[in-house]
Amino acid sequence: MLLSQAVEHEELLIDSVNTDYRHKRHLENLSILSGETITCLYNRSGDVVVKVKDGRIAINREFARLIEVTSLNPQYYTESVKNGIVKRKLTKAAKEMFKEEDKKYRQEEKMRKKELKRKGEKR
Repeated sequence: MLLSQAVEHEELLIDSVNTDYRHKRHLENLSILSGETITCLYNRSGDVVVKVKDGRIAINREFARLIEVTSLNPQYYTESVKNGIVKRKLTKAAKEMFKEEDKKYRQEEKMRKKELKRKGEKR
């Protein structure tokens, strides 16, 4: 599967990067290399935004088509073929799970901001 076909929240393992030497080195400097685990954060009409280690990187759709990946959690996604085009979607159970994770994350962020504000007022 190509990176351009990934779905939001999908954890992926990079199989290969099929580009010229110069671009391959640039992607390696960004930690996008074979064997690396990444997470697709957004994949809409423009760039593909992935999480690599602790950072976020926006990858041009052309480059995303050159990066071959394997899904680490294929049970969360369904595939359907329509007019020769493969569409991948989250299952309902996975949507609910990710929605709960996002809710927890937002609450944690809110608590962190309150804590930072409190520490700033003490000074």
